[in-house]
Amino acid sequence: MGQPTLEAIVREHLAKLGCTVELGTRLISFTQDEKFVTAKVAKCRGDSGEEFEEDIEAAYLTSADGARGMTRRQLGLTFLGTTLDCDPMILGDIRLETKGLGRDYWHFFSPMLQDTISFRPTDELGMDGWQFGMRSRTLDLNGLVRDEEALVNCIKDFAGLGDDLKVKEMIPNMRMVDKFGVGRIFVAGDAAHVHSPAGGQGMNSSVQDAFNIAWKIALGYKGLSPASLLDTYTAERLPVIAEMLGFTAELHNRAFGHSGVERTARSTVDEDRNSKQVESKLERGMRRSGKMYMLGVNYRTSPIAIDEFVPTTTSGAAAVRNAYRDSQEGVLQAGDRAPDAPGLISVLSPSLAPAKSIRMFDIFGSTHHTVIIFVPALAVPVLRSVLVTLDQNVPKELVKRVVVLPGSASGPGGRVDASSEVDQTIDVEVLVDHAGHAYREYIVVLQEVKIVVVRPDGVVGAIVRGVTGLERY
Repeated sequence: MGQPTLEAIVREHLAKLGCTVELGTRLISFTQDEKFVTAKVAKCRGDSGEEFEEDIEAAYLTSADGARGMTRRQLGLTFLGTTLDCDPMILGDIRLETKGLGRDYWHFFSPMLQDTISFRPTDELGMDGWQFGMRSRTLDLNGLVRDEEALVNCIKDFAGLGDDLKVKEMIPNMRMVDKFGVGRIFVAGDAAHVHSPAGGQGMNSSVQDAFNIAWKIALGYKGLSPASLLDTYTAERLPVIAEMLGFTAELHNRAFGHSGVERTARSTVDEDRNSKQVESKLERGMRRSGKMYMLGVNYRTSPIAIDEFVPTTTSGAAAVRNAYRDSQEGVLQAGDRAPDAPGLISVLSPSLAPAKSIRMFDIFGSTHHTVIIFVPALAVPVLRSVLVTLDQNVPKELVKRVVVLPGSASGPGGRVDASSEVDQTIDVEVLVDHAGHAYREYIVVLQEVKIVVVRPDGVVGAIVRGVTGLERY
């Protein structure tokens, strides 16, 4: 998905929430104290383009102003890492009038040799649209990116004539901040970390940054959590990004780095052997591990992750190495991504709606925590204690309460008599896990009581046994 398409989707959603993205606006400077942030911005006036300044006072400032943004510099955050000046690339969009490029494939020309160009079909530009990437050790890429006609002619030598060309130069950086914020000001996305596009981790990592800090700011702004909650943004995201930079750099070097295979491919006269060596290197460069799906990204070592079912996790270097792991079936700890579970039958809900089949992902939401209470039966004493504790201490709109019973707890026709067991004044939904997906995914043993707290960002915040653990979280 290209950036223009993504931005259109996001702006449309923001408009539904009454929010407008102010284009033609740039941040000039900012100050902060214990209560507010004051930002000075420059805006363009109408069609004249005349620039004027405006002061904005806000409780917090989140900067997503990219790698060249000024927020990180003014905060004094370091940007540790390297710039691979020896490996410049050109990335861009192009419409190609050519035959022979099937739109079912990602095409590579002269892969892993001195000059490489690739074409990936994208219908966002039209049925003749492509995204291309070019790397060369013989061509002046800096010159080509400034000379559209020369770039088109260069592409033509590879594949065909280009039209409606949009290009940008990309010199791979692998850098990250030492912390993700100072006081009431935070950085996210490229403002906090940059890396090679190898692996395609950039956009999702940036969205995870934003989601992580957003729900914490919301609770802090409403006075429902201490300021220290905001410190966990750095504690949780720093290990994830550090590990991500490591393996995306490895992928970049595997695909584009210097190697003995490359030198052999340019020196041998045995074309068959040369082709096999190059193909092998391309395959290695394109090979992806399960962690690329990002389903194993976790905050297990977070100071706010509470888990009474597993030993305390390691910290330090070991934590960094395990923040970006492969997704594992049969394993779930506090700090992991909350899994889905289909086939849940709603037998009691606050709306008194008829029974229906839903899934866990239908229950989670970005504006509330979800407390999932696994109990063998509604008569279990701990259930009422947990529900009363939540009802007395947490605003109802911030926590969704869900009770999940095993399939064996239902009677004929899948019915559960809840009238005498659950206080009808307590806002709770009762689900029956007939297919067993929820009990399997959340590692719940029959006759066991397990309480799982899922955060607004879809991460398991706590796995506890009762009221005491819940109060700790």
